[in-house]
Amino acid sequence: MTPTASDLRNADLLWDYLRLGMPVQPAECLLVLGGHDIGVARRTAELYELRIAPLVVVSGGSRAVPDGSDFPTEADSIADVLLSHGVPKEAIALERLASNTSENFWLAAELLRDLGLDPSTFLAVTKPYAERRTIATARRRWPHKVVAVTSEQVTFNEYLAGEIPSDRILSYLAGEAIRLETYAAGGLIDPGEPVPGSILDAAHTLQAAGFSSRAIG
Repeated sequence: MTPTASDLRNADLLWDYLRLGMPVQPAECLLVLGGHDIGVARRTAELYELRIAPLVVVSGGSRAVPDGSDFPTEADSIADVLLSHGVPKEAIALERLASNTSENFWLAAELLRDLGLDPSTFLAVTKPYAERRTIATARRRWPHKVVAVTSEQVTFNEYLAGEIPSDRILSYLAGEAIRLETYAAGGLIDPGEPVPGSILDAAHTLQAAGFSSRAIG
């Protein structure tokens, strides 16, 4: 399904809202949230090379292994890229069960506890459009930790020109915006402020236009 100019305008609006552009600061741990977008791994490798954090915790089960990957879990797929980019194996810890963002935080905390580690500062690495929900989840799940977020440094047009189909990207953008409102209402996340009506309108318009593979329910 090819997006129209109007679809792309709505998607661009969502992209700008869902990305936070937080400054990158040194942390004790990079928390890497798995998923279908291998750009998360590339961004993590960049951050490790810059010595942003000495420890990399990669969290992700089998639900959304990147397309074309031969690995059984998101975590293993990401770790393979990290190793190929020179991140040492001893710096990486894998959590292979999480199937959503809340579980990324919950099960990563369990893994760190099992390793006898208790970092207090984290830089979460996620997909570009998932930055806002990642921070909202951190506020709910890890209220006593200091968590910032980052993602692959790309523009909306560059992301559209990448390996992920445009209709899938627009579906994810719409689904993310609506999840912010729905999950906040259910107490699953703490977004900090209500989602603007213009953002929700753009998301619902995209879903009505057929970009609805990430619709709730």
